[in-house]
Amino acid sequence: MLRRLISAMAITAAAVLAPAAAAAADDGYGPGEPPCFLAFTDQTVTAGEGFGYTIACESLASETVTVQAAPEGQTGTVDQEVEVAGTSAETFTLDEEGLAYVDVTVSAPGDFNFQVLDTAGDPLSEVFTITALAAGDDDNGGDDDNEGGLAVTGSSSLPYLVIAGGLLVLGSAAIVATRVRVRRS
Repeated sequence: MLRRLISAMAITAAAVLAPAAAAAADDGYGPGEPPCFLAFTDQTVTAGEGFGYTIACESLASETVTVQAAPEGQTGTVDQEVEVAGTSAETFTLDEEGLAYVDVTVSAPGDFNFQVLDTAGDPLSEVFTITALAAGDDDNGGDDDNEGGLAVTGSSSLPYLVIAGGLLVLGSAAIVATRVRVRRS
């Protein structure tokens, strides 16, 4: 009887944990996740007007990082199209919480990529893209849903949670059925 109960609990635990492991594998996150990210005040800006973003690298508190800005599709420095304190790449020292706030201006319309790099030039973040509109453009051709918030990334874990909940109920029912059968015997 005890063996059956332990077996049923082990099978139930495996069934519940399997979707969680699959969800974690689906994310693509883990030990290789970049330590930094950029949070923009707005993903769509007007060329010639300033906007801000925050560099967040919690594990690199008080370290020096470089933010590189380039027109989409290009790597390396830009030809004076993006002004980040007068250059296309600027070095910042993070505070004790690993944060830095930056004000920049994009001087030409287009899509621009921003990325955090370490002092050796190795990437510390994913590439983040902002869109600069020409002065006077109201973005009528774009999404009306976009109110300048951060982009949604990652996967939805709802299907995995529903499956996990169903397996939990099924495992609990199996345990109850086993107990009832053992009592009747």
